Amino acid sequence: MGEAFSEENGKAYSETKKPSPEVGAEGSWLVVLAGFVMHFFVSGISSVFGLLYIELERETGSDILTLSWIGSLFVGFSLDSAPFVGILATYTNYWCLAVCGGVLSSLGYFIGFFSTSLPVLYLGLGALCGLGFGLSTFSTVIVIGHTFAKRRPLALGLCTAGVGAGMIVFPPLYTILLDIYGLRGLFLITAGLFLNNAVFGIFLRNRFVEQGKPTQPILASIINPRLVKSGKFGVFLFFSFLIIFAYTIPFTFIPLRATEEGISLQLTALLLSISGVTSMTGRVAIGIVAGNLPRACPWLIFLFVLISGLIMNVLPFANTYIGIAFLEAIFMLCTGAAFSLIPVLAVEFFGTDLLASSLGLVNFIYGIGSMLGVPVVAALCESVGDNQWAFHVAAITMYLSSAMILLCCRMKPPEAFQAVDVPSKKIPDVESNMEAIDISVIDLPEAVGPPAA
Repeated sequence: MGEAFSEENGKAYSETKKPSPEVGAEGSWLVVLAGFVMHFFVSGISSVFGLLYIELERETGSDILTLSWIGSLFVGFSLDSAPFVGILATYTNYWCLAVCGGVLSSLGYFIGFFSTSLPVLYLGLGALCGLGFGLSTFSTVIVIGHTFAKRRPLALGLCTAGVGAGMIVFPPLYTILLDIYGLRGLFLITAGLFLNNAVFGIFLRNRFVEQGKPTQPILASIINPRLVKSGKFGVFLFFSFLIIFAYTIPFTFIPLRATEEGISLQLTALLLSISGVTSMTGRVAIGIVAGNLPRACPWLIFLFVLISGLIMNVLPFANTYIGIAFLEAIFMLCTGAAFSLIPVLAVEFFGTDLLASSLGLVNFIYGIGSMLGVPVVAALCESVGDNQWAFHVAAITMYLSSAMILLCCRMKPPEAFQAVDVPSKKIPDVESNMEAIDISVIDLPEAVGPPAA
């Protein structure tokens, strides 16, 4: 990867010292509140893109395949900005990044109020809003990881609980606002809501974090040579791409499937809220179970992904509201549990010393998969003239993803991975503090994508 990613540069970065909070000290719970609000908004807006596409199709006359890039750009920019937050923070502060992110996300929907032309929607609702949320949410998670010690798991858990809450609240709220104020009024109200992220971003100010930033941006902390040269890690990234590619599809095609069966927009929104409840349940429940079965993590992920694929195969044949709701609930239960176990699997496969690097690259791959998933499948459905193929493609992709997990389990990691977890190594640097951060919550945003016409 060149000299920029050499082992020497990586070592220089890891030796950058930072002041840490006193033992037993805890960060501000206002930061946790800020994180909850930010995750609430990003997950909420992600969950309603399928509903927005239906309305935008009526107003703009554009086909769903064309509109699909709005949500894909949003998710792609929000996830792919993750590896660069730490680099940008070397030139400024995390709270400044969070404030700027709040302004950008608000600006994206504000310009959508003035125009619903496709270039404006791509730029505003897609790129600007996605980038803004990426800056805000990742900055918040990093600050919580730095400043909380004893109660770090609780703080991160409460912060990311906003993911499920957003999926529960936003769909019915959006249908109400859409009926009362119309599409443009909805965009203006959304812009005002997102501006709250800028206010809450101020709560991220912390002297420990500001004094302990690395003096130079070293990309080796993100793209570690030991990882990129590993065949096992390559298979793991391919697994990550496949699972997020498939995961994006139901968020738009299930609402389309419901409307094709004559289900109202309000009841369709309720489907998305139900998925938020089961997703939260899956994440919490598997956290309790997996803690008592540490060796079963790969097999649990394999099982959950396999069941998710089977659900996708069956869903096209559901023709009642209860049937669609039940299948979507099981799908979100399984995928929520699977995504929450991925950081645990990363530790088991590659060690804690490379957790920040491995999860940073995984989230970058998430962004690519989320950006491509639904537009590619929508193009396929449009070419064959049948939207049911979307679910079958998602099923096949899930099956391939589960096979990659089995392949990873059979591949032995390089000795370099086995040597990094040295118990006596205690370096209070940015990278070691990042090890405790569960970045999986930002698969967050719950990925979205559009239905085919």
